[in-house]
Amino acid sequence: MLDILRKGAQSWGIKILFGIIIAVFVLAFGMNRTQNDTATVVATVNDAPILFQHYQERLQRNLELIRRQNPDVTSEMLAQMGFKRQILDQMVMEELMLQQAASLGISVSKEELAKQIHLIPAFQKDGKLFDPETYQSVLRANNLTPGKFESEYMRSMLMDKLQAYVGLTGRLGEEQARDYYEYGRSTAVISYLKYPWEKYADQVNATEEQIAEQYAARKDAFAVPARAKIDYLALTPGALADTASVTDQEARAYYDQRKDSFKIEEQVQARHILVRAEENATEADVAKAMDIVRKAQADLKAGKSFEETAAKFTEDPSGTQTGGELGWFGRGRMVKPFEDAAFALEKGAVSEPVRTQFGFHLIKVEDKKAAGFEEFDNVAGEIRRSIAEDRAAETLQDRLDQALEMVLVGEPLDAVAKALGIGVRSTGYFTREQGPVELAALSPENTAALFDLALNATTQSPLPFEDGYLLAAKREQIEASVQPLDTVRENIVAAIVRDESMKMAKADADADLARLMKGEAPSAASTATAVETEPFARQGSIPGLGANQLLSDKAFVSPAGAWIPEAFAFATGYVLAKPVKVTPPSPEEWAAEKDLWVSTLNQRTEDQAMQAFMAELRAKADVRLTNPALLDN
Repeated sequence: MLDILRKGAQSWGIKILFGIIIAVFVLAFGMNRTQNDTATVVATVNDAPILFQHYQERLQRNLELIRRQNPDVTSEMLAQMGFKRQILDQMVMEELMLQQAASLGISVSKEELAKQIHLIPAFQKDGKLFDPETYQSVLRANNLTPGKFESEYMRSMLMDKLQAYVGLTGRLGEEQARDYYEYGRSTAVISYLKYPWEKYADQVNATEEQIAEQYAARKDAFAVPARAKIDYLALTPGALADTASVTDQEARAYYDQRKDSFKIEEQVQARHILVRAEENATEADVAKAMDIVRKAQADLKAGKSFEETAAKFTEDPSGTQTGGELGWFGRGRMVKPFEDAAFALEKGAVSEPVRTQFGFHLIKVEDKKAAGFEEFDNVAGEIRRSIAEDRAAETLQDRLDQALEMVLVGEPLDAVAKALGIGVRSTGYFTREQGPVELAALSPENTAALFDLALNATTQSPLPFEDGYLLAAKREQIEASVQPLDTVRENIVAAIVRDESMKMAKADADADLARLMKGEAPSAASTATAVETEPFARQGSIPGLGANQLLSDKAFVSPAGAWIPEAFAFATGYVLAKPVKVTPPSPEEWAAEKDLWVSTLNQRTEDQAMQAFMAELRAKADVRLTNPALLDN
């Protein structure tokens, strides 16, 4: 679009168009500013006001957006996540960015704004040039005036410019990126002697004194929190739905009116055997893979089941346990060569080898479904449930009122349940922090409210739950306690044996380390010979040992062939180690991944620079909430 404008830069039509757009923007900005003086102020940012009118508009737009994305969100849920405060914080940060942009001399001209907005496809007619009528129409459809939209768009452009300016300080050159790459992708190999604690376990006897000391010292670990059980009524469309009241005629009419929603696509049910071969695999690797495929085909021809053959040959990790089961799938779910082969097969047939980006596949189609519609009898139960829930939703408020009236005059839950035609349910034991598993959708605040009920008391107001409400009564309560010593004795003894054994393992490791540093042989306490690991990276586990970040770090910086002068603890015991080699990634690997690493690292460092910049701005800012009541829920 900019090329078109450049080519027609001398055209009076283009100049007039830009003149109209800019004039509209100037008028819009002027109108927008004059309305701010008498508005209510929510907060000030370095004495600059955030107006309640603007805050309310931003809040409403965000509410509409979040409810489009999640129709089930409730006011309580929004309050719990501090939604109103989040919107205000967002506006505070934006104001700080705009103030900083002004102090740095960063600006957006009317011409820049006009060019950017006229490039937005939604404002163009026939995908070509900006159309003022389309522009006005789109804004009206989104409850926006030109002044509001243009003001916010200019603010957005200013913040983008500031972010780009600040991000420059965090950008890396190619050499710096390569340093990060080599640091992150290098691998190390170590040789180690291991001193397993279990080797010393039979030398340890836990005394009664040690057991008593451990029990006293670890009583918090043996604490049993207070627990409770409740009976409850779930007043939701699902719980109140009466499917028996839905007639066959109503269900059939529902099906006929919404038949498109019961459309089914063409599907196949299949299994596969995968033998991996990269797309750029060598001829030798391809030949090796095909040899495995032919062996699998031979087993199938010999009468072995596909499931048994898949368990033996497939290199799909999940396939060895499921016999290569893939389940039902429609078109567009699998890579194209696999999909084409699967849908071309007859039921019960096995394909010839099919090459995809993952390797070679043998595919067996177990069943097929043609495109069409679900039979009414197959979905009748689902339809009755849907109709019944819709009816229940319409009467939910009335039935809630009826339930509350009964509770307030002292009627028990079972009487309320009988009047409503539903059943009373019970939870298992739960704590104040860990709510009942049967009511996983409860918020932490409502879980605490249920737990804090007096024994045999009933909630006097409904708690929001799923798409309805909850009424509950506490039926059991067990006070907090500590498990008796006899119950946890075995665990304490095991802990003492392990702790003492680890001390003995370390003592032998330290003694052997002194010998090794003098060039002497280790004692018989260690494993017989040193073991060499597979290559490992700086982060994560060391093959054969587990995770120990200190050893991982030293493996990359200590001299090769020299014992590291420290014993390292692992879950299984202590280890003495010496580096064997450190291998950096090859130039070919860097060439293949360079663009991705440079891009990713720059994005990360720019984000970090911006976060640090904004944190500093916020720390120095004078932000005052002038009307806290406006944020109340």
